[in-house]
Amino acid sequence: MSFAGAHEPGQIDRQTMCGIAGVWRKRGPIGGGDLADVARMMQALVHRGPDDHATWNDSRLALGHRRLSIIDLSTAAREPMLTTCSQGVLVYNGEVYNYRSLRDTLRAEGRIFRTVSDTEVVLQALHHWGPDKAIPLFDGMFSLAYFDARVGALWLARDRLGIKPMSVAETGDRILFASEDKAILACDGIARDVDAREITLRLAWQSRDSSSSLFKGMERLPPAGLWKISDAGIEKRCFWHVLDVLDAARIAGDRATDAEHMATLEALIRDSVELHCIADASLASACSGGVDSGLVTTLAKRSRPEMNAYVVDPRIGHSEAEDAERTARHAGVTLHRVPVDKDRFLELWPRAVWHLESDGWHASHVCLLALAEQCRADGVKVLLTGEGADELFGGYDWQEASMGLWRHWSWPGRLFRSKRRLASRFERQRQAPFRTSIGSTHGWDRNIVLRSLSPELNFLQSKIFDRLEPVAPLGDRAFLGCCLHDMYAHLQDLLNRHDRLSMAASVELRVPFLENRLIDFAIHLPRRHKYRQKQGKWLLKKVAEKHIPLQNVKAKKNGFQVSANFTAGTQGLLRGGFLRDAMKWPASSVEDLIDLARRDQPSRLRLVGMELFLRLHVGGETTSQLTEALHAAVGDAR
Repeated sequence: MSFAGAHEPGQIDRQTMCGIAGVWRKRGPIGGGDLADVARMMQALVHRGPDDHATWNDSRLALGHRRLSIIDLSTAAREPMLTTCSQGVLVYNGEVYNYRSLRDTLRAEGRIFRTVSDTEVVLQALHHWGPDKAIPLFDGMFSLAYFDARVGALWLARDRLGIKPMSVAETGDRILFASEDKAILACDGIARDVDAREITLRLAWQSRDSSSSLFKGMERLPPAGLWKISDAGIEKRCFWHVLDVLDAARIAGDRATDAEHMATLEALIRDSVELHCIADASLASACSGGVDSGLVTTLAKRSRPEMNAYVVDPRIGHSEAEDAERTARHAGVTLHRVPVDKDRFLELWPRAVWHLESDGWHASHVCLLALAEQCRADGVKVLLTGEGADELFGGYDWQEASMGLWRHWSWPGRLFRSKRRLASRFERQRQAPFRTSIGSTHGWDRNIVLRSLSPELNFLQSKIFDRLEPVAPLGDRAFLGCCLHDMYAHLQDLLNRHDRLSMAASVELRVPFLENRLIDFAIHLPRRHKYRQKQGKWLLKKVAEKHIPLQNVKAKKNGFQVSANFTAGTQGLLRGGFLRDAMKWPASSVEDLIDLARRDQPSRLRLVGMELFLRLHVGGETTSQLTEALHAAVGDAR
């Protein structure tokens, strides 16, 4: 049935629409208002794919897609893509890197392909094998919506570690979904209400951005989310979780030599980097000068001899450019320095917050946006990065510090404590087993309160720790558990940041360390291969020594540092009242918070960033207006 202003069912419009979005009608058919909402969603997502666009609808569902052409640049690879029988439809964001081997398997089972795109392989796999079998086979980063007309069901899915995003909102008669919250907010009748609880959790430094929205009524698919939508409602589950795949006996029983593990790791990294270099578009690397990005850059050069590298070069404070230059010279790669000064920072900060749909709590967010914009200006569409290595291979100081929490149970410490006392303390401490745990045995009441605010992350700590029971000593168990927990905490913030800010400039950011086989290998490595001789990422660094300058391998980990001068003076923006009103702070407390933000850069970034978020999404101010307001605040502070 068609409606005034609607397209015929099954028709693809390649003329007027501009991303991954859709409307599912619970009752009744798709109408003109639904199609108008898909159009608005596509317009809100234009930055995620400026190269092509299309929509599709039938009686229950309307889909839209905005394309950034990476693989198979022909029009035959347009989305939404339909099966030849027109019974299966797909919109898909991301890359499935093992699509060639999947295509070979599908061909052997009689499937015929019309394109060389990974999109068609994903569609054929879903339609031929079904989502339950097909999606766990996908090796890559993706969010997708697949409709099977044979059973009248829609599936929404996200890759196992949540590299690519998906937001969902349910109303009385519709389910709306899109790559970003702002697209759903563009739909008719969707309230732009901010959740004060979510503001509180972010200001409390909890990792929330990847799996939770700041807007009321908005959900985000969790990592490995696989939701089935049908007349029965929404069936929510996950197709992968570290608790389900972790084999602690495999860790405890590991007897492989250093040389054997080094050979395996090097082969896996080589294969993954080669897969991540597959693109019919210009590719580069983000080379910070550290071990992870340096190793990716050097190995990628072998697959893409023409590639370049990029590094942010702040004009004040610490810069990684010299270390990156050393790696680039060693690899034979041209390094482009991306300068960022205070004016550029204040110009980009509101834009970064807009795209993040959160407070932009770290100064590196702005610098990543600057880097992505320079890449796009230079014609680069794909950027490789080293994210994920610290979580998987033990590169953070808090992971090391987690071992120290369990020294009472180590030899000879346990000789001086009774078994009863140790057993009692164990039961308390296993509820907060890592250095990143909120609270400790000395702050138990606070720990209980905060767990009620964010239970899904906080209780995961003890579940992981318990699952690692065969691992000894307890310090090793805590170290490995902290690494695994970081996959659902710290890494989620990083992945959210990287996707939002690279796609803001229409650049696809790829993470070779988060390849399925590498993930499985890393989560089953014993502590001695991750932390040894007071050195994190021990095994990974041994591999890196063969490929990048030894000086860079041995350098102390600094993280990305930006001078506090970039944001100094901006705390005056907190007098604007949006954050104060949302949090119901007494007027007398505002000046105290402003003084805190003046003295402490992390607090300044959190508080001012959240004020920017509220002014953008609640106050309706533009990014350029907020840049002017930031400059004015800096001027008033002098």
